[in-house]
Amino acid sequence: MMRIFMFALFFGGMALAAGCGSGNQSDREEGLISDTEKHRRMKAEIDSLEQIIYDDDFAFDPEMVSDLKQRYEKFAQRFGGDEEKSAEYLYKAGALSRALGMPTEGVKIYRRLLTKFSGYARAPEVQFLIAFTYDEDLNEKELAEEAYNEVINKFPGDHWALQAERRLETLYMTDEEMVRFFMERNRVEDQ
Repeated sequence: MMRIFMFALFFGGMALAAGCGSGNQSDREEGLISDTEKHRRMKAEIDSLEQIIYDDDFAFDPEMVSDLKQRYEKFAQRFGGDEEKSAEYLYKAGALSRALGMPTEGVKIYRRLLTKFSGYARAPEVQFLIAFTYDEDLNEKELAEEAYNEVINKFPGDHWALQAERRLETLYMTDEEMVRFFMERNRVEDQ
């Protein structure tokens, strides 16, 4: 009798475990479907906001732009596996931070982009934008110099490295010195 009880307990437990296992599988599949649907919905919401904000007739609405920036960041955080879209959204979030008058936030986002998506096609431009933001928006010339040099060292020969070299030539000049510098350069080029 004890053997029958143990036998029934053993196989009953196996059947229960198998049943639970398939339930977990179903739950996981449901989670995948939900993530796929959430991914699709978030992209659709972002696309809709972009159409409104980037419409030629749109008057700059900081709340709406801030909402779009947050959606970009949330998408990149949640769906980092979609590297192409996540990197592009972080790029746009950095630009919107600057447009919203939050250049320090923009630099942080750009740095996060370069850390998470080092192979991003626009990486040289993003590195340049970090330097440019330090230079123009934050007036942090030493940090700008370091960041411009980083563009040059990481991406030698790239268009953005050449732009960084040009920015370094005038980084510490006053407006009057820059005018003289460019007048002299144009005079030499005209000869």
